[in-house]
Amino acid sequence: MHMRRVAVFILVAALFAASASFAGEFESLLESRSAAFWYEGEALGDLIIGARAQFTFIYVDGPLSRAIVKDQDAPDWLRENVYFFGGKETKKKGLFVIRFHTRKSLDLDLSMIVIGDHRVTQKDVLTNPAYTPLGALPPGFTGDFAVAVPLESVKGASRRVSVGEYGADLEFAIK
Repeated sequence: MHMRRVAVFILVAALFAASASFAGEFESLLESRSAAFWYEGEALGDLIIGARAQFTFIYVDGPLSRAIVKDQDAPDWLRENVYFFGGKETKKKGLFVIRFHTRKSLDLDLSMIVIGDHRVTQKDVLTNPAYTPLGALPPGFTGDFAVAVPLESVKGASRRVSVGEYGADLEFAIK
């Protein structure tokens, strides 16, 4: 009986260690494939003043997709959008999840969004149109949606992601 308890303890400890390594892997992969920026904001030291929204663009590839599926702590909004990866909609395309939080009212239009050298259109959006947060959005609104853009427009070590004239460089190699 004592050996059985020891075996169960070792098994439980191994499972906890494995889940901790999945969490570390997920966080590391997510960070390396994300670019965040403020829309209409001015930096004052560590503060951002007057920002209308904060945007985060996440590039989804195989390793990140697998890490999200394995990690029980991955946020639901990301888990729901990553399921597009590997489908016919993303063949020869790069999958990006765009997440944002408004601070002030924001009128969001797809034509404002550029990934690499590709301006996003309705044909690029994979999320159900009924759940794609576009148009006049109130302060304090959080939304996300998935888009697939042609690989030719995002290949390389770095690419610019932007909304209007505000953006950031996503420095992750896409082949």
